[in-house]
Amino acid sequence: MNIKNHVFALLSICLIGGVSIAQESPSEGVETTSSKSYKIDMGNKMVSRTVEISTEKSNTINLDEEDKGKVNQDRAANNLAMITKTVRIDNDDDDAFDEKIVFTYNSVVPEDFVLVSNNKELMVAIEEGENLKIIEDINLKSKEKTENSSTYIFTDSQGKEIEFLVEEHQEIKNEKIESK
Repeated sequence: MNIKNHVFALLSICLIGGVSIAQESPSEGVETTSSKSYKIDMGNKMVSRTVEISTEKSNTINLDEEDKGKVNQDRAANNLAMITKTVRIDNDDDDAFDEKIVFTYNSVVPEDFVLVSNNKELMVAIEEGENLKIIEDINLKSKEKTENSSTYIFTDSQGKEIEFLVEEHQEIKNEKIESK
């Protein structure tokens, strides 16, 4: 009789745990990685640089309020996603990456911009097929700086302001990191 009580208690705990996990907000995520190159004017010559861009999109799925309580619920339109981009930059002729920039922003779809740098100055580049094009006439406005991160705003070609948080910008010359 005692074993039946233990088995019943264990099954009850599993059932309650399963129901509570099923009640969490549904979420989804996608991760992509691509390699691009860009050219930068170093005063007396054009220098080609290679970057590896990892994009991670994660969002909570919001369901339509009209379908609340139904088994098959429709998704609500315009779910904002948190986009995290990690950019590794190779500034020289070796196979190792020399810089790493990690930044995040919220958007419905991942924007086609990345951050690159030249002498520790951040620049916005737009993805164009296999290459990146640095936007010369763009102005990054600094919104907020903390000890470990900075928030910037720039306006894209459609006039939409995009606010993003630079979580990390560091040189990685002495670290062993995956090569291209």
